Amino acid sequence: MPSSVFRGSLRFVFAIAFAGASACVNQALVTAEETTQWLQLIEQSKSELDPNRLPSQEQTEADVVAAMNAADAFFQRVTDPTNHDAWMRFLDFGPLQSAIEGDESVAKRGNAAVELSQRLSGPEEGLELSRLVALRESLDRYLAALRYGNPERGLAVIERQLETLADILSSEENADEQTESTPRTLADLSGEEVAQIESIVETLAAANQASDLVSRITGRYSSPNLRAFVDGRVISDAITRPVNNPERVNDCLLGTRIIGDARVVGNVTGSLLPSEGNIRLLIRLDGQFSTSTKGYNGPVTLRSSGFGQVCAARQLVITEKRVFAGEPIATASLSTQINQINHPLKLVRKIASKKAAEMKPQAEAISRRKLQDRVLEGFRQQTDEEASRTFPDLDAKMRPWLRRLDLPAPTRTIGSTTDAVHVRATMRRPFGLSAPGEGPSLSMVRTATSSGTYPGGYSAAIQVHESILNNTVMKLLAGETFTPEKLRDLTSSFGIPSDKDASAETDVTDDEPAESFEVDFSGFRPVYFEARDQTLRIGLRGDRFAQGDRELDRRLEVSAVYRPAITEDGRMILIRDEDIDLKFPGGRRLTLSQTAIKANIEEGFDKLFPMTLLHREWTLPSTLQLPTLAGRSAKVIGIDAQDGWLTLVVR
Repeated sequence: MPSSVFRGSLRFVFAIAFAGASACVNQALVTAEETTQWLQLIEQSKSELDPNRLPSQEQTEADVVAAMNAADAFFQRVTDPTNHDAWMRFLDFGPLQSAIEGDESVAKRGNAAVELSQRLSGPEEGLELSRLVALRESLDRYLAALRYGNPERGLAVIERQLETLADILSSEENADEQTESTPRTLADLSGEEVAQIESIVETLAAANQASDLVSRITGRYSSPNLRAFVDGRVISDAITRPVNNPERVNDCLLGTRIIGDARVVGNVTGSLLPSEGNIRLLIRLDGQFSTSTKGYNGPVTLRSSGFGQVCAARQLVITEKRVFAGEPIATASLSTQINQINHPLKLVRKIASKKAAEMKPQAEAISRRKLQDRVLEGFRQQTDEEASRTFPDLDAKMRPWLRRLDLPAPTRTIGSTTDAVHVRATMRRPFGLSAPGEGPSLSMVRTATSSGTYPGGYSAAIQVHESILNNTVMKLLAGETFTPEKLRDLTSSFGIPSDKDASAETDVTDDEPAESFEVDFSGFRPVYFEARDQTLRIGLRGDRFAQGDRELDRRLEVSAVYRPAITEDGRMILIRDEDIDLKFPGGRRLTLSQTAIKANIEEGFDKLFPMTLLHREWTLPSTLQLPTLAGRSAKVIGIDAQDGWLTLVVR
C-alpha cells in the first residue's frame, strides 16, 4: 500500500536538477536568417492546420477506460485483496469513471483526469509499474483531446499559439509596425520567452499539428544542458604513488647459482588520453632497478652488482559499467659489474674472470629478459585489480524514481581529453527544449584568483543550463500547494542551509507564533532560475496566497537576485540583493486588504531566500576509495552566470 508522502519528492528532483551530473558548452549566436525561416514555417503551418489530425476524444477516452480496467485487473492478479483495495483507494478511479459514464462536461472530465494523473505521479513505491505508467500516458493523450479535440475550438487555439510564437520571434518594430525589420535571434530571447516557446511547442505536438515546425525548434534546442569536468591532475594525483619493491634473488644463470637482493624504486603515474564515449587512461611504472648478489660456481664465488631502468605501461578504458584493460607492455635495461672473484688460486681467479667476461653479454641478455618478465607480470597483477572494478548501475537506481515522478531519463556521454574528464547530459521531456548550443568555455569562466579556469587550477566544474528546471519540475510542481515549511524544504533540496538561525525566523515570541501561509504554484514556470549577465535570479510563481482567514486570489511572482563575490580567503560566493522582487502580473491595482497581505508575503519570502549561497566548504566522504581524495575539503573558487548557464568551479 502506498504511504502518504509529500508529492513531488522535491529533494530528489532538485538533486537531479542541480547535482547532478553535464554541461560545458558556449551558447552560439544564431543568425536572424534562422528565425526568418521559422517565421515562414509558422505561416506555412497556419495554412496546413488539419482537423483530421486533432486527437480523438472518443478514442482517447476509450483508451483511458481500458487502461484503468487493466490496472485494476493487474492488482487483482498480482496482489492480495487487501493490497488491491488499498491501491484502488489510493488511485480512486471513481470520479473520472463517473464523469465519463455520466457524459459530464469537458471541464469536469478534465479536472478528474488531472487529479488522477497527479496521483499517478509521486514518490510512492509502485507508481513506476508499467500499467500505471501506461495509464498516465493515456491520461495525457486524453487531456490533449479534451483541450483540442473539438475542431473549431482546437484549431482556433492552435492558430493563436502560432501567432504568439510569431510575436515572440519578431522584432518589436516588426510586431508593431509590420515593417521589414530584421527578426530577433535566439540569443536575444529571455528565459521567459524560451519557456513560452517550449509551452507552445508542446501544445502543437499534443494537437498533432505543425510537425515540421515542432521538429525544427526541438532539433535546434537539443544540446546537452548539464556538463561536468574533473581536472586531469586530480585523476593523476589519485593514481600517482611511489614504488619501493625489495625482493630476494635466488636464481640459476648459465650454471651459476645467484643469491642476493634486488630493488625497484620509482613511481606509478596516470595520464588521460583523448577519447569520446569512454575514458582512456594510461598507467605507467617508471623505476630504477638495482641488485647486489653473490654467485656460486663450484669453488669460485663472484660478488656483483647491477643497475638499470624499468618501464611498464597499460591502457585502461573506463565505461559507466566497468573497466577494460589492454595488454600491458614492459621494457628493461640492465648493466652488471663483477666486483670481486674469490678463490684461493690466482690462476683460477684469472680464468674465472676471463670466462665471466665472455659470458657477460649472454648473462645480461638473459637477466634483462627475466627482469622484464617479472616487471610485466607484477604490473599486470596490480592493474588487473583496478580492471576488475565494476560500478553501480545508476540507471537501475534512478529508473524507478524517474518513472514514478514522470521525469525524463537523462541521456549522457562521457569522454576525456589530455586535460580533463567530462560528462555531458541532457535532461529533456519528449517535446521539451534543452540548451540551444554551446555554453561558456572554462577558459572564459573567471575564478577568485584568475580571469579563466585552466588545467591544474581547479578540481572539478559543473555547468547547468536553465532549461534543466523546465524539463524536470514544471509538471511536478504545477498547481501544487505549498506552505513555508515545504518551501524551506525546497531550498534545502539545493543543499543550501539558511544563514538565519531558527530563533531569528520570526520576530514574535513563543506565545505569539508566526501565522503560517500557503501558496498555490502556477502551471507555467512555478520555479525557475535565470543565469544572465553575471547575475543569478531564482524565482517562484503562484496563483493564490492565503494566510489565516485572508486570501490573495491572484497571480504573484517573487524572485531574488544573487551576484558572485570574492571573499578574503580566495573563495567565491553568491550574495543576494537586499530586497526581493515581488510582482503581481496583470496590471490590476491591489486593494487595501491585498496591500496589507503584501507585506506578509514579502516577509515570508525574504526568509525563504538566504542572503548568501555556496558559502560553505564541502567535505568528501572519508570512505571514498581514493585515499588521496578521501576526507578532503573542497571550496567554490569560481562562479559564472551568462547566456542561461550557471558554472561552478571547485578546488
